[in-house]
Amino acid sequence: MNGKTPYQLAVETDARLIKGEVISRQERENIVLVLLESARPFSSSGGSSQKRELAPVFYAPEEGIKIKSLLGQTPKTKILAGNMVELEILRLLCLLAPESSQVVLMRDETLRRLKNTCFGYEDDGVGECFDASLVALRFLCAAAPGDLDWIQSRVDNYNRHAEEKKRPWFPKWYFWLCLSEMPMEIAASEIERHKKELLEKLRRSYVMHSEHDKTVHPVVLCMLRNLMARLPEYRWVGERQIAVSPKDGRLRLDLA
Repeated sequence: MNGKTPYQLAVETDARLIKGEVISRQERENIVLVLLESARPFSSSGGSSQKRELAPVFYAPEEGIKIKSLLGQTPKTKILAGNMVELEILRLLCLLAPESSQVVLMRDETLRRLKNTCFGYEDDGVGECFDASLVALRFLCAAAPGDLDWIQSRVDNYNRHAEEKKRPWFPKWYFWLCLSEMPMEIAASEIERHKKELLEKLRRSYVMHSEHDKTVHPVVLCMLRNLMARLPEYRWVGERQIAVSPKDGRLRLDLA
């Protein structure tokens, strides 16, 4: 759509949903159609529990186009880039067209594949496999929300290794994004554990200077709003809107 890659379309749509934008049924159907038509044909190899399956099957980064996550992270490895593209597109399809036979096939095959990856199913805090584990976690919250044990294993993986990271902010923000969408049976205790820091981030203002700021900061602030609104005592926050102050040009959530 309008020259976007499938991944760019998925990220843009994802951001709109987080910000609470209304996307018409017709536009949703058009988005799904574009994403399904861009999927690579699937040929079952039977799968083997003895074989690592780290590479994406249905979607892959396009040559010469730099990948950026919803929160502005640029992957440095093929493992993270490829799985970020595939899992984020498939996650969106699971939300927009969960009953599509093509989506069901891709979802089920991807769930099977993830069980043959280190980042998707095992204890893995190494390099960008740690980041890929969080991408897998977010996918699981949409594709297999009833598999609480699997989801919990990825939460545990984050908690085991988060403090080891020299640059913890991308993983932490992405983990918070996962918490905003995770089954509450697991998310509730994690939100409580992070609540003080989450409230600090929710109440602060954000610069809107660069294109990066204007793209990422509204998503971040709306994600924080959606996350805190999951708690009964902060449900009212979910009705509040973000706005740029005419006084200082900074983005805030209206908490008055």
